[in-house]
Amino acid sequence: MEKITLIVATEFTDAPGSRDRVDGPHSGEEFFDTLLRARFVKAQEEKKKLWIDLDNTWGYASSFISGAFGRLADEFGSKTTLSVLTFKSEDDPTQIEKIVTEVNKSENHG
Repeated sequence: MEKITLIVATEFTDAPGSRDRVDGPHSGEEFFDTLLRARFVKAQEEKKKLWIDLDNTWGYASSFISGAFGRLADEFGSKTTLSVLTFKSEDDPTQIEKIVTEVNKSENHG
């Protein structure tokens, strides 16, 4: 299956922040609004995977994950979100588990 790529460290920041824009720079909300949502919709429309490279950052706070991937699942549903997203995280593979757990928390399972 073809994929659309999103490399967090080079396209967004190597220092992801907190949940909301009001909490400071490089928030999960900002990532969602400026990159994640649009790429997700494009991948979905083109029936492609959205491949997200999580490597080469200082790490991801749970609040960032919630602000970005939790929002995505709330809007599109956990099942749909996980069917489109795929990840690379050689630096810290547990980041993928944290994102999947956050997505699965969504009230919207569609």
